[in-house]
Amino acid sequence: MNILQRIILVLGAAVLVIAILTTPPVVILQGTHAKPSAGQFVQIELQPVISVATASMRAVGVIGATVLLFFALKGEIKRRPKKTKPKK
Repeated sequence: MNILQRIILVLGAAVLVIAILTTPPVVILQGTHAKPSAGQFVQIELQPVISVATASMRAVGVIGATVLLFFALKGEIKRRPKKTKPKK
């Protein structure tokens, strides 16, 4: 494993955490209570929940891109020798 592969793995892990944490929440409506005699508004309890489907699609995309880049950079890094002028 070369240095570029290690960098890709670390960046992939960071992007994966960011992708999951920034998933837009879905609001589930529960516990509706109507009091028509008092003329009050309908009481609604809102619970923001992370959408599992959206978070998993984002995670699969990030993991796929990370694995693709990891294997694309699998080869050894070869450095060319510096060109020097031939001595006369």
